[in-house]
Amino acid sequence: MKKANIIFKDNTPFSLDFDDFYFNSQDGIQESKYIYTEAFNWDNKEQFVIAETGFGIGLNFFLTLKRFLKEQNDEKRLFYISIEKFYIDKEKLREIYQKLGFYEDFKEVLEPFLKFYPPCKEGYYRFYFKNCFLDLIFDDISILKKLDFKANVWFLDGFSPSKNSAMFDDNVLFEVARLSKKGTQLCTFSAASLLQKNLQKNGFCIRKIKGFRKREMIQAFFENDKTGQEMFQEAYFKRVSQKIKNKEVAIIGAGICAAVLAYELFLRGFKISIFEKNACLGEGASGNESGILSSLILKPGVALGEFSQLALVEANRFYRQILDLKLEGVIEIAHNDLMQERFLSQKNNILFNIKKNQAFLQDGGHIQPKKLVQALFEKSKAKIYFNHQFENYQYKNGTFKLFFNGMKDYYQSEILIYAMGADTKDFISYDFMNLSKVRGQVTHLEPFCDIQYPLSSKAYICPKNQGIQVIGASYDRLNSSFNPNSEDDRENIRNIKEFLKGDEKLIFKGSKVGFRSYSSDRFAIIGAAYDENFYKECYKDLLWTKNKKQKLPQNIPNLYLNFAHGSRAFSTSILAARYLCALIGDEPLCIDKDFISCIHPARFLIRKLKKGLK
Repeated sequence: MKKANIIFKDNTPFSLDFDDFYFNSQDGIQESKYIYTEAFNWDNKEQFVIAETGFGIGLNFFLTLKRFLKEQNDEKRLFYISIEKFYIDKEKLREIYQKLGFYEDFKEVLEPFLKFYPPCKEGYYRFYFKNCFLDLIFDDISILKKLDFKANVWFLDGFSPSKNSAMFDDNVLFEVARLSKKGTQLCTFSAASLLQKNLQKNGFCIRKIKGFRKREMIQAFFENDKTGQEMFQEAYFKRVSQKIKNKEVAIIGAGICAAVLAYELFLRGFKISIFEKNACLGEGASGNESGILSSLILKPGVALGEFSQLALVEANRFYRQILDLKLEGVIEIAHNDLMQERFLSQKNNILFNIKKNQAFLQDGGHIQPKKLVQALFEKSKAKIYFNHQFENYQYKNGTFKLFFNGMKDYYQSEILIYAMGADTKDFISYDFMNLSKVRGQVTHLEPFCDIQYPLSSKAYICPKNQGIQVIGASYDRLNSSFNPNSEDDRENIRNIKEFLKGDEKLIFKGSKVGFRSYSSDRFAIIGAAYDENFYKECYKDLLWTKNKKQKLPQNIPNLYLNFAHGSRAFSTSILAARYLCALIGDEPLCIDKDFISCIHPARFLIRKLKKGLK
């Protein structure tokens, strides 16, 4: 990713990349307020979406945030999506605000932003403020075609069209129109004829108004009203809006996927009920005393590896923002030729500091899963029902009736989410969705080595934690026993031999068994539960029509799936929770659309249909 080449000229940030100022050299704040941040009105809906082309130093966002926090009540949620191609180091950003003389005015919102500022790498990064989500996307403006939301307001920023024409061309404004709804307002400093022409071509009505210390500028309003069922490429992976009334959610399962999702739903004002078959938290795979937050290291461009990297960075930023977690890094070691080849292919990746057969992942680290899950549930204010073994549900008149083993009473909820990990295999019967229930056993030893970072190779060693050191984990598809197995403990010890000097005294202190859920392609399964009969009928001719537009799908109303995260649920559950909230609340989609086909529950069926399944 490119770094911005900035100097100060006339006491104002000046881009050497575009030979232009970032904003008015005499009064940048008043200019931003006049053109953008005070040029629109809030509506009375719960959700408001602002999209921006060109984040720059973030002035528009911080001014908007301050206005939002001052003017709006606790029921309103602001989603602010901004795209930036040129990265500015956080120290440079702070310096710019200091030199401009308004650091103190923005310190309260600027410093939390800088604390969780992402690495210099293309990606989709979310920040949390009170009732506000900032999605900062580091990428070229062409990334618009991979985004999915409907903006209330657009801030069309960037440098002068004569210096940065790509930001204002027809392709960009076509995507801006696609991401707008009837009445969407577009704010911009420019009145360039090319911009006006392209806006009008793409369905915007133009209005000329007085500019800021210039003769004129324009505002624009999107006039189109697209109604009816449109046809789309790969429509079977499109989201379908669901109606919700009382914002009540039932989640089956109480592991990390449920905990993160409960917290994210709480931020949106939902009432959450958790149903757990065990008598307390921490009985399943999310209940280990120690664990590792890390990423797969695969070759560049491999979707599973790219998703795993984004999941790690966002999990790191989430846990630090929400739980003030300290994550110091993890060391991954290539233990065979294939892994060594993958490591070498990623030697220039900023996320992996690779030297020979070792990679240091600064965004990874040692976690305490049991405590982490408990902390998130406490923050979510979810009501947890223990000893509730889920059996089935009935859906009628927009409400789920939930039935549990041995209980006469049933529970009701408007939305139902399956997040029960490996147990999901017993409740899902979709064709071609092959789920594995894999047994994993970790071994607890008396602390035997003093390490700062977790070590991960054929097996892993966690740093000391409350009198034990956790190693593991075994991987067994055939054994379904919850009882620890002494041979698995011996295998775990054999697999860490490469980390040992040979003179350590290993004293056994216990074991813990958990079960992980895997899909056949190793991606998690996240999304709406689809209507399989509809898919088989509507998309039965995909062998011949896969490159043509298709009808939108049908789903089982308000039923969602979140499982098959394997051994990396503590990272991938963050993206999963955000995505599901976007589906439930019709929010900005929060991840690159290219990933949807990788995690969508219907992907296995679609692949078969494309091959001519009858």
